[in-house]
Amino acid sequence: MHAFLWVIALGTLSVVGVVLGADDLPASVTYSFLLGWLALMGWLFYATLHCSTTVDIKAIHVRSMVRRRRLAWEDVQDIRAEINPAAAMQSGAAQVLVHAYGRDGSKVMLPFVDDVHVNVERELGVLLGAWTELRGEDWAPDARAAVVIHRRNARQGAVMAGFVALMLGIIPLTVLMLLPLFVDLPGWLESVLSPLTVMGVGAPLLFALTAVLSYRGRLRDG
Repeated sequence: MHAFLWVIALGTLSVVGVVLGADDLPASVTYSFLLGWLALMGWLFYATLHCSTTVDIKAIHVRSMVRRRRLAWEDVQDIRAEINPAAAMQSGAAQVLVHAYGRDGSKVMLPFVDDVHVNVERELGVLLGAWTELRGEDWAPDARAAVVIHRRNARQGAVMAGFVALMLGIIPLTVLMLLPLFVDLPGWLESVLSPLTVMGVGAPLLFALTAVLSYRGRLRDG
């Protein structure tokens, strides 16, 4: 959280300095932009400070940047620690996030219950213990929610598999794209291996095929 707040503050100072230093902008545009930017950053700052996850004997209360959620213990279908796929692209981001799943299969991230702010294994154990105790003796999983959860997780896993295949395929695709520069090929094959075809068609096709096959496999295995 503190890193994000510093990014907001430093980013705002940088933008203000750039805009005020632009002599070719009309004053009305400059100050309108600055007011809008400061309002947006102020809201982000406020919303970030007020994000929270709290629990009591009745429910899990989640306050995110845009909404509040109340998950009654008897409505919770599962609580899981999951790898954060965005961590690979964000320095300092949490590697593990904790999500709760609602009666309708909705997936709710629990703010600050991650490996940056807490001991995830310990906190997850506490949450699971409270859920087991407070959900009621007659609690049973909702079959429809289980299907929704499984399909969503299969889609997310398939998308990640597609991105992994795309990253692993960049080098082979680049080699194919450069092959006509070093090898005499038939005219039709040279046109097929053009940069536009290889990267514009081959790369999306690789991603799509991997994602579809992964999704179908995950549904079948589940």
